[in-house]
Amino acid sequence: EGTGMYQRFNLVARRHGRENNFKAVLETIRGLLEGAGSIDRVIPPWLQSLILGQGDPTSASYKSDTMKHYALNTVGVNKPDDYLDFGDTFLDQDHLKDSFATELIIAEEENCDDRKRYNYKIRFPTSKGPQSTNATVIEAMRCPHPEQSRGNPVRFTPVQVEAIRSGLLPGLTLVVGPPGTGKTDVAVQIISSLYHTYPTQRTIIITHSNAALNDIFSKVMARGDIDERYFVRLGAGERDL
Repeated sequence: EGTGMYQRFNLVARRHGRENNFKAVLETIRGLLEGAGSIDRVIPPWLQSLILGQGDPTSASYKSDTMKHYALNTVGVNKPDDYLDFGDTFLDQDHLKDSFATELIIAEEENCDDRKRYNYKIRFPTSKGPQSTNATVIEAMRCPHPEQSRGNPVRFTPVQVEAIRSGLLPGLTLVVGPPGTGKTDVAVQIISSLYHTYPTQRTIIITHSNAALNDIFSKVMARGDIDERYFVRLGAGERDL
């Protein structure tokens, strides 16, 4: 009976001094908690308990009821039934079809040239398809691809496309994998799509090292669809760009 209090606890592990940021994290949390309602102005309600080491991490997924309710009642975020602007995530129509293991309806347009590349907006309705199949129907809409933009050169896998979808919806997206599995490419695609969906909003990119941040910056700029004047690089690594 005396061990009940130890069934759940938080563990803080200190790394070597150069990477030890526990004090900075603690001071940040303490600063957020000071003042009336200050934390609510900085961190959305669904993320507060996770930062403090409490709550269920799955509640931060876009699939959870918590995030769906948050999306429906928050201005400036994608709703569950909205069209998501995937931009140039898909290299062609076959890539689009191969990315989803479900029924896909593509809105055809007049004077549509299959030899050209298109951007896509996709909607994932909550309702099901025909009762005979009970399959989820995904609706896709073609959009012109800017000719002056090199765009995305990566043929994303279905798992990576799912990660991009998660990044476009409210919630917490965690992409994990060994080096060379395309984590940076997924992040770059999410950044580009969010920029084009909400051009007046700001996106903060934070990395563990200057090299990682420069890699993201270089890949975003190489796409050619975001003007460099909208980038602000802070830190010592700016001179290496």
